[in-house]
Amino acid sequence: MITVAGIDIGTNTLRLLIAEFSPDGRFNKIHSRRHITRLGEDITKTGRLKGEAMDRSIHVLESFSKDCKDYPIDGVYAVATSAVRDSANGRDFISMIKTKAGLDVDIITGDEEARLTMLGVSSGLNLGGEDIFLMDVGGGSTEFINASGASGRDIHFKISTDIGVVRFTEQYIHSDPPSEEEIKSLGSVVEERLRLIPPFKSSMDRISFIGTAGTVTTLAAVEQEMKIYDPERVNGYRLSKESVDKISRMLIPMTIRKRKDVPGIEEGREDIIVAGALIVEKVMERFGFNEVVVSDNGLREGLVIDLYNRMSHALCN
Repeated sequence: MITVAGIDIGTNTLRLLIAEFSPDGRFNKIHSRRHITRLGEDITKTGRLKGEAMDRSIHVLESFSKDCKDYPIDGVYAVATSAVRDSANGRDFISMIKTKAGLDVDIITGDEEARLTMLGVSSGLNLGGEDIFLMDVGGGSTEFINASGASGRDIHFKISTDIGVVRFTEQYIHSDPPSEEEIKSLGSVVEERLRLIPPFKSSMDRISFIGTAGTVTTLAAVEQEMKIYDPERVNGYRLSKESVDKISRMLIPMTIRKRKDVPGIEEGREDIIVAGALIVEKVMERFGFNEVVVSDNGLREGLVIDLYNRMSHALCN
């Protein structure tokens, strides 16, 4: 058995997964945690990570490091995404993590983030050989992948955009609740960014649309009125375009305080879920999807699989 940990340092959320792999490459999740720290707070205004946001995140990463020491870990793969790679002081933050939490962190590109996310998503859904269009909505960026073949091995394109729920909330939503003009402006910007997505290599009548990360899983939880998040009920859930539209229309006129009372919305997402829902809406409209298959698995699962594969390859050579 090989036990590894994956740590995803995102713009909004920090995630830890510890997984135990059997010799055939299958894995069991033996420990997982996530904390919303809003690492990318105000980065669109300043271009830098705030001291308070870094402190919040370091505190969580110290606890993640302690968790890893409580298990017989064979390796840890920690990565930082949009907020760190886009910030002027991202490298300083990585050095702080090493000093205070004892973790080595890689700053990965948007393309690599997309590849690893596909790896994680394919481990939790039975993709068969069907063509897929994967969307990973993050706090600072959104990755899109068009792939086919077993487990999405044949990637036709992967693209990282600056569409992000934290980024766009800070840039376009300043009223509580948001004004009609703000929603219209945000929608127009999303539509503009989506025009950059290349044409699919597959016919639209046989392509599955898959969504992962906090926005899409939150929408699935809201649809099912979950008071306690249940990954088994979320993973593989089919969320219709009609449901996404309905949830969006419900949330837009609410104040942030009121959204906190909606079952399925995790504390820390109440201010960004409107932008998230609108992004999903616009993607479905742009490409004509009637439903999105929700994946609870994502980048952190991809991290543990990738690390296990590299370790196994090293042992064989």
